[in-house]
Amino acid sequence: MEHIKKELVLRVEQLVSYQRKQKADHLGNTSAPRTWSDKIAETEELVQRVYHTLYDILQQQGVCFGNHREVEGFVSLMEPTLHDLVIRNMDD
Repeated sequence: MEHIKKELVLRVEQLVSYQRKQKADHLGNTSAPRTWSDKIAETEELVQRVYHTLYDILQQQGVCFGNHREVEGFVSLMEPTLHDLVIRNMDD
């Protein structure tokens, strides 16, 4: 499980870094003020990317679950890490 957490942190931070660079290159030095709804939408997208990345890692590692309860249990154990990743990588 620790290996999966480390891989998740690394991949999410790389993804966010890449996307921030792309956004900066696209917008240049000027950026329009973001609305509250824009910030919420960006955070929701980040949450989806974090969960998607977790499922990608599990699939690549060959982790299989017997039923939906096992998946929910594993995700429940991972949620502190997932929440921490979202909070650390949210744009202000």
